[in-house]
Amino acid sequence: MKLLAISDLHLGHEANRLALAGVSDHPDDWLIVAGDVGETFAHMELAWQTLVPRFSKVFWTPGNHELWSSGPNEPRGARRYDALVGLCRSFGVVTPEDPFETWPGHGRTIVARIFTFYDYSFRPADVPAEDAVPWARESGVLCSDERLLSPEPFATRAAWCHERVRLTQAKLNALPGD
Repeated sequence: MKLLAISDLHLGHEANRLALAGVSDHPDDWLIVAGDVGETFAHMELAWQTLVPRFSKVFWTPGNHELWSSGPNEPRGARRYDALVGLCRSFGVVTPEDPFETWPGHGRTIVARIFTFYDYSFRPADVPAEDAVPWARESGVLCSDERLLSPEPFATRAAWCHERVRLTQAKLNALPGD
C-alpha cells in the first residue's frame, strides 16, 4: 500500500489528458490530487472518472485554477468552491471539507487536505500587503487570479485565506494526540 500524490494535471491541455488516460491501476493505493486539475467542471469530472476507479481512495485539495471563473453564469468564489466539493463528493473523492483520515500504511500519517490560499505574504518586506498587486503589476507581473479568482463573498482573497486558515486550524486542533 502506498500513499501517492500528484498536482498540476492541467487537463485543459490535450497532452495532459492523454497522460491521465495512461495512469495505471493502483487498487491498494491512496492518491492525493493537490490542485490545478483544470479550469472547468468538465476537467474535474474527467479526472475523477479516470482516477477514482484506479485507486483505493482519492483526495483533492484545490489549486487556484479550479477556482477561476471566466463565464458570466459560472459560480464564483466560495460558491464555486462549494460546487467543486459537491462534484468531488459525487465521485467519492475526499475534500478539505471532509474529516481528516489516517492512512493505514506504515506509521501514523494523517491525510490533512488543507485549502488555505495565499495572502501576499510572499512579497518583499518593504511592500505593504495592500501594495503587493500594484507592485507586481509595475514589474510586468499580474497573476491571472486577480482577474479570474473571485473572493466572493469575502472582500478579498486574503480575507478568504484567513478564514480558511481559521477553519483548518480548528480541524487540526481537534485531532487526537498521540
